[in-house]
Formats: sequence, C-alpha cells, structure tokens
Amino acid sequence: MTVVIPEELLPPLRDGLFFDLYVQVEEASALIDPHKRGNIGNEVSACLARANRTRALLDVVGWIEPVEAPTAVEVDARKHREALLRTLLARIESEHGVEEDPEASDEARATAKARIGQLTDLIARVEEAGS
Repeated sequence: MTVVIPEELLPPLRDGLFFDLYVQVEEASALIDPHKRGNIGNEVSACLARANRTRALLDVVGWIEPVEAPTAVEVDARKHREALLRTLLARIESEHGVEEDPEASDEARATAKARIGQLTDLIARVEEAGS
C-alpha cells in the first residue's frame, strides 16, 4: 500500500533522510573504528541495512531538490515503513526543538507547530498503510 508525501513535506523529509543516513553510517564507523577484534559483524550489518533502507527511500523521494516545482511523491509504505517512521519521528523531535526555542521567532514557532501536525498525520497514514 502506498502513501503520498505532500510536496511541502519533501524538503524536511529529504533533510531527515540525509541525517538518518549519516547517523547509520557514523554508528557503523564507531563500531569499526576502535577495532577491538571483537565480532561486530551483526551490529555493523544492522547499521548498514538501516542505511541501505534510508538510501532506497532517498532514491524514491529524490536526492536533490527538483529544479522545477516539486510534486507530491507516492511511496510504498510497506517497503519503506521503517526508514519513513524513523525519519518522520526525528523530524518531529527537531520541530519540537524549534517550537520550544525561546529565541525562535513567533513565525518560526508557528511553522514548526503546523509542520508537527502534518508530520503526525503522515505518520498515521504510514502506520495505517504499512500494517
């Protein structure tokens, strides 16, 4: 089953996917870096599998902002459920940070609040479609 990502949510979703990809690769790197000669194969494989699922979703939504006007994107909610939910939840957390920032403008806080509502609605659609 598919869900439609509205055009206004594509930029924050894309940003979130890039951040998630970075986190997954960094986590794998942190496991490898100390190189304690322990068996870290399963942990590294899990990080790279999550990174690959994020990469696959970036392939669907696009790695770059389109030059022409963006359009909504249809996404297979079952196939991309994990990466979508992980990224959308992280975006909500980020928007809460803006909403609660005393130095943010009233406009920025209002935009964050509205975006939280949109992201929450999208999460509900992903969960419904992916089950």
